[in-house]
Amino acid sequence: MPGFEVPGFEPAERPRARVYITTRSHSGGRQNYCVRTCDGRFFPLPRVSEAADIKACEAACPAAEVKLYSGSDIDSARTEEGETYKTLANAFRFQREMVPQCSCSAAASTGLSPIAIEDDMTLRTGDIIAADDGFKIAAISSGQRRSVLFRPLSKAKAQALGLARLSSR
Repeated sequence: MPGFEVPGFEPAERPRARVYITTRSHSGGRQNYCVRTCDGRFFPLPRVSEAADIKACEAACPAAEVKLYSGSDIDSARTEEGETYKTLANAFRFQREMVPQCSCSAAASTGLSPIAIEDDMTLRTGDIIAADDGFKIAAISSGQRRSVLFRPLSKAKAQALGLARLSSR
């Protein structure tokens, strides 16, 4: 961009703009959302079957009442009974306030239960994660058993992506 200065880069070293497009197909363009009813916080879940999906939702957030919604996005997501997320009494409440005693973990007063990054079913090959020892790129193999491998992201690539400044904070 003309007139756009990047701190720490000489004109000859400025990175070229890159566009990354990823597609994550959902069956029929639909996504499952596990919703915590006490504050409306939601997170995506992989689609398996209705019974397995609600069990996965309950397992991810065992200390709170949850509902499973499905749709192309959260605004159009509905329960199996046809209730839309927007009509949930606490829809988007988590964006406005912290709700006491609204947590997925019985040990925490607020928030989601921590899970190991390897167990995060939303993780995809090519996703970049921040680890204690630097940025890593995920590689997922799906065979009989899902396995996750993390390769270090080179300093040059991290710098080109604008991540180098983040890691020094």
